[in-house]
Amino acid sequence: MYATKPVSRPKAHTGRTTSAPRQKAASTAQDKPTKSTTRRKSSRKAKSKSKPRTKAKSTKARTRAKAKPKPKRKILTEKQKAALAKKKELTHLKLLKTTALQPPSGSPTTTWQVVLSEATKAQKGNKVGSSAKEASAKFRSLTREELERYGRVATQNKAASEAEYQKWIRSHTPTEIDAANKARAQLRRQTAGRWSKLRDERLVKGPKTAYILFHSQRFRSGDFRGTSASESSKLLGNEWKGLSASEKKPFQDLAAQELARYSEEVKAVYNRDVAHRGVAKAG
Repeated sequence: MYATKPVSRPKAHTGRTTSAPRQKAASTAQDKPTKSTTRRKSSRKAKSKSKPRTKAKSTKARTRAKAKPKPKRKILTEKQKAALAKKKELTHLKLLKTTALQPPSGSPTTTWQVVLSEATKAQKGNKVGSSAKEASAKFRSLTREELERYGRVATQNKAASEAEYQKWIRSHTPTEIDAANKARAQLRRQTAGRWSKLRDERLVKGPKTAYILFHSQRFRSGDFRGTSASESSKLLGNEWKGLSASEKKPFQDLAAQELARYSEEVKAVYNRDVAHRGVAKAG
């Protein structure tokens, strides 16, 4: 007889399932990309890198094509040119008047001005001509006491106006006053208005030439006493022309000193240098 195998006992249940490791293996397999997927992605990247960027170039080309041509310069007529020149002139004059400054008007400083001022205030609203006519009649009929009274008022006004003027001058720098005087000189040439030179002791006095120094010295000698200014100037001009080079040299040396003094003062007061053109030598 054959020997029979003993029947083995069934293993005790431990609570573990056999499906868990299988699920884990399946998920791992899903997470890992296949070789074919990797190849597809790499080939797409290579294609995208190999493509040239033509978008920016095409945009620039379109921009150049759309660029508008420059407008043609407008040709002005003679009337338009004259109007433009007039406008520039008015703008220039306006700038000059701004630079020229406007000092305070002050009070009337003469007897006649005081009388005229009173007549104008009394007839406010009337024409200036009628006020001036009445003031003239009143001025002629003034008594000695009235003239003295108006004279005292004029003297007081003059002192007050001078103080006001100096205060106004000091409110500007010497550079501003110098620029104002240059603008006023241009306005005197270009307009009919009265643009007198502003008085300021801080301003630098210009250098005297050799001829001016000679003229001053000879005029102070008294040799031309009783001679008119025009006649004496004519005589002195002829005299200067007749001087030799050695006779002119002392005056030319003084003129060089004057120019050096002027340059130093301009630098100190206006904080700018003087463009030297050499010492002017008259004759």
